[in-house]
Amino acid sequence: MARILLFFLLILSGLCLFATPWFSALAYVANSLLQPQYIWHWVFDGIPVFKITAALAILSFLITFAKRKSEFSIYKCPQNFLLMGIWVWMHLSDIFSPFTNAAASVSPAIVLDTIDAILIMYFVLLPVLNAEKPLKYFCSIFVLVGVYYVYWANSAYFTESWHLFSNNRLKGPASSPYADGNVLSVLILMTLPFLILEFGRRGGWAIRLVLALFVVFSWHSLILFGSRAALLSSIVMLLLIALVVRSKKMNIILGISFAVFVSYQGALMLQRATDTVEQAQVGNDEPINPRLISWSVGLKLIPEYPLFGAGVQKFEAASRVHFPGKTQHVAHNTFLNFSVNSGLIAGVCYLLLIYTILKRFLAIRSHGYDQTSFLSYALLSSTISLLVFFVSSVFLDLIIFEPFYMMLIINLIAWEFWIKRDGCNTSETAVNL
Repeated sequence: MARILLFFLLILSGLCLFATPWFSALAYVANSLLQPQYIWHWVFDGIPVFKITAALAILSFLITFAKRKSEFSIYKCPQNFLLMGIWVWMHLSDIFSPFTNAAASVSPAIVLDTIDAILIMYFVLLPVLNAEKPLKYFCSIFVLVGVYYVYWANSAYFTESWHLFSNNRLKGPASSPYADGNVLSVLILMTLPFLILEFGRRGGWAIRLVLALFVVFSWHSLILFGSRAALLSSIVMLLLIALVVRSKKMNIILGISFAVFVSYQGALMLQRATDTVEQAQVGNDEPINPRLISWSVGLKLIPEYPLFGAGVQKFEAASRVHFPGKTQHVAHNTFLNFSVNSGLIAGVCYLLLIYTILKRFLAIRSHGYDQTSFLSYALLSSTISLLVFFVSSVFLDLIIFEPFYMMLIINLIAWEFWIKRDGCNTSETAVNL
């Protein structure tokens, strides 16, 4: 029955190509964000759902190009040139790598194939979804995927599915892009700004109660994943919301509920830290926090290969050559991953993306957040979501984390419409970012 439903949805997406091509493109969005083939593998076994939905999205792109060429003006935004710079420089770094035959924990070919697919689909989806109606559905899909994984995580706990845990920490679906609980916690964190800001847009107490419960269970799922990056990112998220949403009642409720979250999460993190120190005391050769060692090595490696880097996924090979025995780990930092592996230009492009998103946050804060406007809501939610991602990326390698690139699409489209409609068209606020 489930396979029949799957075929029905794929056929429906195909039939919508000519009437509403953006609907067909959203089929790819839903599949890529949810990764359902790793959850219900018995339903998707033997069905190349990624290729099918990607083909539908590309066809919708071609139909959009034939019908509405004006939608493609969004390509001129600087954000897209920064992504192109990262993309090109990653390939150049692979071509000119001095460690061509060196072993890597993840094959450079896999990373390049993945980033190729992600960025090709980024540029395919951007003009197709460049309208307010598909933007609403896009936001809804992103949130629903996050809500599902909140349910998935809490279900694993309340049904006592302990086989999904390792060292008292919940893992993501096996073999999926979210297999690492730290990575899945980032996806959930990126949906939280939408849920929290939606709370202020809804007047009914029943809907607000449901939203509040989802937020609480989201934080509980983060506790289950045991991610220290999630703790810091959550604090930053709440501070950013408080800076824009001037509602004392909402901020007090968030503050109290988060204090409870911190008390539980803090106890968990303290136990993990204690266990780490005890392990370090038993085996003195293992550093207390390998991330600090990796960051130190990464900063020293950047001047060694400033132009094209050491090569995609060659951080470990370069560290073995220049700092033998210092670290056996990867960069554990997205900026260092780009800068060491693909050169400082790629790293600077990534930092400029952060600067671009921060400027948008400051613009909407300066102009004022209008919770009755969907565009204002979508822009602020996606902007905070991206800033939360950037905080998490300090502790994780997330260069091929597709939800990040999906959120960039939401943010750019919302920004472009906001400065034309809701934002003020002064040179200060309507600067083309």
